[in-house]
Amino acid sequence: MGDDTSCALAKDGRSHPAGKFHEGRTAALGELLRSCPTDAAGETIVALAASLADRWATRPLPGGGDRDWESYRSGGVEALRELAAS
Repeated sequence: MGDDTSCALAKDGRSHPAGKFHEGRTAALGELLRSCPTDAAGETIVALAASLADRWATRPLPGGGDRDWESYRSGGVEALRELAAS
């Protein structure tokens, strides 16, 4: 696939950034779950989500930062910040 995303491999040959946005949300929340201790209190989870959102926001994008990867990162940052605000 090179630097292409799986969303660019749709039958019509166009990319679908909305798919990358939701994939980014899922990936970010999965990363949060993996890094969270099993006995973590709510405040700890919220703080970890905020910290992870900051890291996601500054993480370099693969593929030169095209719109698919920007959508991926935006989805992840949004999901983490929503959780951090709760």
